Amino acid sequence: MGYATFGEVLEFAVGREEAAVAFYEELSGIAAFAAQKSTLAEFIAMEKGHAAMLRSMRSRGTVNLSASTAVDLGAARRVEATDRPPAGMTFQDILTAAASKETRSFELYDRLAREAGDPGIRETFERLAGEESRHRAYFQDLYEREVARDN
Repeated sequence: MGYATFGEVLEFAVGREEAAVAFYEELSGIAAFAAQKSTLAEFIAMEKGHAAMLRSMRSRGTVNLSASTAVDLGAARRVEATDRPPAGMTFQDILTAAASKETRSFELYDRLAREAGDPGIRETFERLAGEESRHRAYFQDLYEREVARDN
């Protein structure tokens, strides 16, 4: 499915960020240790910040992304942000799920940045993509320090 207007893309992105908040809240409920819960709380706050930024952009009005191309978010829609973590996840599972979610978010924002016709919109999505890639790197690094070292 394609999105022709900036408003439609922002609506989709806000939904993804809100779903990411819910996902990390569920992971936090599964996490066994205070340090794990604290890390996830930081990511919940960051994802809430992303949603607020996107809502602010949305409130400024609808802007076309491109004069000729609709944005195809098919791949992003196939793997919805509303994936629910299964009960009984280990810390390793939590880190893997979080890194995967951040990868999908990076891919979404990277695609939106490439499709944006407006330089300001492009920059915003590039910043979001950069944030998501740093989140992914954080979870991957944590995995290497806390999980891989024990294997």
